[in-house]
Amino acid sequence: MESKLEEKVIAESTVVEEKPQVQFLEHEIECPRCHDSMVLCSEFDNLYYVCEECDFCLYTIKKN
Repeated sequence: MESKLEEKVIAESTVVEEKPQVQFLEHEIECPRCHDSMVLCSEFDNLYYVCEECDFCLYTIKKN
């Protein structure tokens, strides 16, 4: 009985929690409106892509 309890404790202590991976953000993407390049920009705690050709903006959403 005691050896089974020790095995269970050892098995539980070796479980490693996986952290969610941070997805990679591209520095430039293609604009869906004019197909020119959109550049990644930031303001304080916001990230967004802006197209200088047609002034289209895409904002990123922060997951909690």
